[in-house]
Amino acid sequence: MKKFIIYLSSGFIVLTGCVKQEEVDLLQKELVEIKKELAQIKETQKGIQEDLAGLSKRVDNVSKVASQNSIELQKLKSFGQSRNKTEESELEKEGEEKVKIPENPEELYRYGLDAYYKGKIEVAREMFEKFIKKFKNSELYDNALFWIGQTYFAEGRYDKAVKTFDRLINECETGKILDCNKMPTAMLKKGFALLRMGETNKAKDVFREVIKNFPDTEEAEIAKKKLEVVE
Repeated sequence: MKKFIIYLSSGFIVLTGCVKQEEVDLLQKELVEIKKELAQIKETQKGIQEDLAGLSKRVDNVSKVASQNSIELQKLKSFGQSRNKTEESELEKEGEEKVKIPENPEELYRYGLDAYYKGKIEVAREMFEKFIKKFKNSELYDNALFWIGQTYFAEGRYDKAVKTFDRLINECETGKILDCNKMPTAMLKKGFALLRMGETNKAKDVFREVIKNFPDTEEAEIAKKKLEVVE
């Protein structure tokens, strides 16, 4: 009986040893597969890096060409401007007008906006003032009035800017302006102008009004951030 138990125990040990060896073999196979996958990933990364390097060179080349083209365009513009000046001087001698103010409302508005972005603030204000006098029923009326206020703001004439923005706000509230898409922006810029004037409490009241009346707008988000700074 003792011999039988010894033989059984020995068989169990041998069987257990075999199972462990199979597990080791399986793990080794998995390691081999993982190594293969890692090698493939490295190859893929290498390919991506090469592609990125190629793209980088292409971007550099495109930038270089764009820069060269920009220089050429600038030369052409300079040449064209010199010719235009000559032609303009000839026209002036003949009594022709140098600049023709657009009669179409959209063109006049764009003319004023273009002047503003070119830094010609007084010219821009003049165009927008002509616009609000001639085209009171235009959908761009409130836009033109806003930009008049913005020209004063750009010049540091904040009291004039506030008065102009107030005019836009009042005309919107009384129904004189039907399309008031610039009202939240005008109100926000009024707050900025009041801050520049040192009227902090009034500015905060305006920012709160923007948040209350136009809660889902970009202007409201800016007003919130501004309040966090000044409070």
